[in-house]
Amino acid sequence: MNLVTVVRYDLHLHTEFSPDCDTAVSKIEAHCLAHGLTGIAVTDHDTISGALKLRDSAKNIHVIVGEEVTSSDGDIIGLFLHERIPPGMSGVKTIQAIHEQGGIVYLPHPFDRTRVRRSGGASLSSIIDGVDIVEAFNGKVGQASYNTMAAEYALKNDKLRAGGSDAHSLQAIGTVTNEFTLPDDLAPDRMTPEFFLTALHSNLIRGRRRSKIGGAFIIGRRPFSLAWRRLRRRNSEA
Repeated sequence: MNLVTVVRYDLHLHTEFSPDCDTAVSKIEAHCLAHGLTGIAVTDHDTISGALKLRDSAKNIHVIVGEEVTSSDGDIIGLFLHERIPPGMSGVKTIQAIHEQGGIVYLPHPFDRTRVRRSGGASLSSIIDGVDIVEAFNGKVGQASYNTMAAEYALKNDKLRAGGSDAHSLQAIGTVTNEFTLPDDLAPDRMTPEFFLTALHSNLIRGRRRSKIGGAFIIGRRPFSLAWRRLRRRNSEA
């Protein structure tokens, strides 16, 4: 009899290494453990520095190194990355660069017109063939209908579906999770990208969409948070 373990992942979140987030990397693991998460994908905007920092320091959660890349066709997330993907390339070239690293292409909030992809999905036709996972539920989209459209789009194109909190604050991490099973003898941090995709066939997305007001508050307080961190750093070095 093969024993399995149910694991819980948030596959889209940001840290202080994103320009619109002030979540300290040092606080994330404790928060995740308190909320029953097995692992997370750290997907900062156009950098993997925060993901690498947390991966190297985390002791009890699995950290997938990711990046939310700003392509000319909208945001595209790479998972299981080893190197940073430069922004500004076409969607096709961005996807190619992710796959060349052996990474997974995760398409976030594809129909949210308030985000980087402002075409309401019109730019998707050029890239969908290279997408591995469609984000069928995003916790930060402006309207619930955007998630409905994304889920229907994934089903229509026979793509794996997943969800992400798109957290830009510590409290938002884990508000959207993916529950799937792994063999009991497989440690999460030993998962290959190929096995991860296979495991997602049994994925159950749980979560809720959050208030847009909270997101605006995070963006608004960002300059003050950065100034406060610089002040504390100078004081600690004095």
